[in-house]
Amino acid sequence: MLLAGIAPSSTLDAWLAAYPQAPGLLVATLCVGGLLLALAPRISSWQRGKGRPLLDPMQAEELMLGAGLLVLDLREDADYRAGHIRGALPVPYRDLATRFQRPDTQAKRAILLVDETDALAHEAYALLTTRGFEWMYVLKGGMVAWRRSRRALVK
Repeated sequence: MLLAGIAPSSTLDAWLAAYPQAPGLLVATLCVGGLLLALAPRISSWQRGKGRPLLDPMQAEELMLGAGLLVLDLREDADYRAGHIRGALPVPYRDLATRFQRPDTQAKRAILLVDETDALAHEAYALLTTRGFEWMYVLKGGMVAWRRSRRALVK
């Protein structure tokens, strides 16, 4: 409302004289807004992951080399064919409920749930937990984080 009446420079000078803190507050507001926009994806990923075991790409790669992980890629087939983690099993999220009814009591490997951003992986984690699966991880940040950390992809 205050800016609506500002047209001539003399009015602007008068307004700045009356409110000397206004330019600084405007710059600070824009900076905070930009910071929140930049951090929004990380904040939402953090909120989804509360209380769930998360692995960053480096930790996941180390576990794949060591004791081994069953990597479930929850993305659609086209995304999987465009590039996936070596040894990943393609199980689109829509098929997960039918393909994983109950845990295998003989299974010795943990499950790593992977999708593009980790949003579907958290939903899959909740579904599989209700079905009795226990030894699971979510790839923090999904394939976006995997590619950002320059980890190997297979096509």
